[in-house]
Amino acid sequence: MNRKKIGVWLVLIAAIMLVAGCGKDDGVTIFMSDKGSSSREGIDVIQEKLNTEVPDLKAEFNYSPLFDLQKVLVEYAAGGNSIVILPTDNIEIYGKDGAHVVLDEYFDKADYPDGVFESGVLKDGESDAVLEKHLFGIPVKDMKMFQDAGYTPEDMLACVLVNAPDKEAAIKVLQKLTEG
Repeated sequence: MNRKKIGVWLVLIAAIMLVAGCGKDDGVTIFMSDKGSSSREGIDVIQEKLNTEVPDLKAEFNYSPLFDLQKVLVEYAAGGNSIVILPTDNIEIYGKDGAHVVLDEYFDKADYPDGVFESGVLKDGESDAVLEKHLFGIPVKDMKMFQDAGYTPEDMLACVLVNAPDKEAAIKVLQKLTEG
């Protein structure tokens, strides 16, 4: 009986992963959730401005108004997201396994000291992440498009995921969010 239940759960999880990945291959999906109450209207303004200014990248926010660690885990593992915007403590926890792209060559670390921390980096051919100190995230409070929308929460970082469908497009979107 237990094997049958496990089999049903495995099929259910596989179906959820399949559905979660559908339709997210074209464009840049940004998963965002915070522990406070963020403004969906502000996020909609940011998404509209972003898509007007960079229409070829087709950015879309996957916004979760209720913060849930299990949802965050699913979004990291199987959400098909390119960028995550989450509280700093969660970013640091998930980063230990090498979940985020090092941003040193795309942004000046001196401009974003709150995004510099020790986290995991996956080296070519290695399966275990090595802890190194780099710029892994851009603080939302320092991002021009968020400032213009009047939403500048403290202690939130935007990071590009190593499993992003298109890392270069994700970095371009992150740069645009930062520049305004």
